[in-house]
Amino acid sequence: MKKLKKALRIFSWVLVFLALTIAVPPTTNHFFAGDTQLMQVMVYDQGQVHRHRTGANTVQDLLHELGVPLNDMDRTNHSTNSPIWDGMNLIVFREVAFGVRINGEFINAQLILPGTTVGQIMAQHQIQHDTMLLYGGDLARYVENGEILDFYTWDSRFYTDTEVLPYETVENRTTNVRDGRSHIRQEGVPGEHHVTSAVVIIGGEERNREVINSRVMYEPIEEIVDIGVAPLGALADVNAQDFHYVRRVRMEATAYTAGFSCTGKLPCDPWYRITASGMEVRHGVVAVDRTVIPLGTRLYVEGYGFAIAADVGGAIRGYKIDLFMECINAARRFGRRHINVWILD
Repeated sequence: MKKLKKALRIFSWVLVFLALTIAVPPTTNHFFAGDTQLMQVMVYDQGQVHRHRTGANTVQDLLHELGVPLNDMDRTNHSTNSPIWDGMNLIVFREVAFGVRINGEFINAQLILPGTTVGQIMAQHQIQHDTMLLYGGDLARYVENGEILDFYTWDSRFYTDTEVLPYETVENRTTNVRDGRSHIRQEGVPGEHHVTSAVVIIGGEERNREVINSRVMYEPIEEIVDIGVAPLGALADVNAQDFHYVRRVRMEATAYTAGFSCTGKLPCDPWYRITASGMEVRHGVVAVDRTVIPLGTRLYVEGYGFAIAADVGGAIRGYKIDLFMECINAARRFGRRHINVWILD
């Protein structure tokens, strides 16, 4: 009987427990059921990391839920329309503010999209300023917020410098000029030397210069000065009492040089600078018509000085005389004129 009563009491408590369980569901079971619908997302924004559990459907909803604003130039690694998934990593890239200096001069401040490289900015300014630019760092890196980029202009030019080659003065002591006097027999002409260089200019300053061509355009022609050493130099004065000559003639005078334009000979020609008499040309050698003045005749030519008839020319016929000069410019300046020629004894 006692065992029956004890079994009835146990059965009654079981019925009460079952009734309470059905009437009031445990609150803990309700919390876990709701929590299983939330997704965990890691949000990285300007160095800050947010671990967040959310029920948002899209990236845009999540950012709105977190109160994270996006400017026009801000970007995320996932589209704002992308769905949210558990374990998602969302990175916010903020607009980049930076400045530009060219050759040390501040140009402007700009806002750009994140992920823009230094090379892209340099290319933009090369087009804007129509010049080549150099940068001393990595062009492939991204521009950082708040930095100032320093660019330098780059240019390559060619310059040709002209150098004057001075001529030498040769003193010739002679008895053909009066003692104590001097006479310029041949005027000196300076030469000309051209030097072409390639120059690299960086930041407005010359950084490198390399000679790429050096050429002597004109060799200098020496100046010859006759220095008188004896009284016989009086012969240079045609009005002196001791100026002796056979006769004086009026002749049409021109001037020539040893160059190809006058003689048709080049320096490689074995007869270059050799006259019809075999004498080498120099100041004082003149060409004549040998039927008028025999070769070897000593002359005194007005405005030219003492000379010797040692050459002939195809155009020198009759009372014509051709005076040798080293410089083609001097020969051209002389031109064609009528002068007096004294035939000496």
